[in-house]
Amino acid sequence: MASPAPRTHHQVTFAVLAAGVAAYALLQSLVTPVLPTIQANLHTNQSTVTWVLTAYLLSASIFTPIMGRI
Repeated sequence: MASPAPRTHHQVTFAVLAAGVAAYALLQSLVTPVLPTIQANLHTNQSTVTWVLTAYLLSASIFTPIMGRI
């Protein structure tokens, strides 16, 4: 019977997961500085551009686990 392959060190797994969390957090926070540009390009008011941000964050929170599962 073949012996199982050795597991990767736990620190490598933690580093990969930490990099993923950092990238996700950075992507979520990068939207905020461009809100005035989005507002100007869409010719809208602050209330509407806030809904654009809410829709972006909501869709990201829904599709992140789906894409992670795929």
